[in-house]
Amino acid sequence: MTEPDELITTLIVDDVPGLRRLVRYTLEDDGRFLVVGEAEDGLQAIERARELRPRLVLLDLSMPKMDGLEALPSILQVSPDSIVLVLSGFSEDRLGPIAGRFGAMGYIQKGVAPSELLARILSLMGETNGDVPASGLC
Repeated sequence: MTEPDELITTLIVDDVPGLRRLVRYTLEDDGRFLVVGEAEDGLQAIERARELRPRLVLLDLSMPKMDGLEALPSILQVSPDSIVLVLSGFSEDRLGPIAGRFGAMGYIQKGVAPSELLARILSLMGETNGDVPASGLC
């Protein structure tokens, strides 16, 4: 079991409550993550990142008020030590390079199995173990 101070603090940003809930359950069930907050649009994401300074931000791109690409530089400005990983329904081929230019460390297309989501996140963060197979992000 991971000690509380070793947990990967995470902010989940997506406008779909059911998806946020599914990602939260997936991460918390793994035992290495602590979801410290959620946001439903880019403006909330910036505020939550400023308040919480999470180690990981999982960021959707298509959201109301302010989309993820627009919010991404501000998230990194208010929480510069956060690793931002885009979790989007848009094609990685099309938007992955753009998200990278805005500061995202990786891109995962929505719809992957929970085990693959965990494997990609942990691979990105260099925290894999024998329980979850590592997988490259890009």
